[in-house]
Amino acid sequence: MTTRAMLELMLRQRLIFDFSDDGFADVCWKLDLLHDAIRFGRLEAVTDLPMEVLRGWLREIMFLARETLYELDAERGQALWN
Repeated sequence: MTTRAMLELMLRQRLIFDFSDDGFADVCWKLDLLHDAIRFGRLEAVTDLPMEVLRGWLREIMFLARETLYELDAERGQALWN
């Protein structure tokens, strides 16, 4: 299923994703806890993922956040011109 098809399905089925302040705060809280666990040498207490898998997920999160910001900025730029 393509990303566009997934978005269409989400909108059609009225699937609810928590993109509120609380939803984003939850994501940040989880990443902060992961950061603290690593800082204190307790990574194994919070995840059993292999290090390379964890690194892959964190890179994916960073990529998606950057791309989302890019799209937001591009949309805002188009709105300013239209």
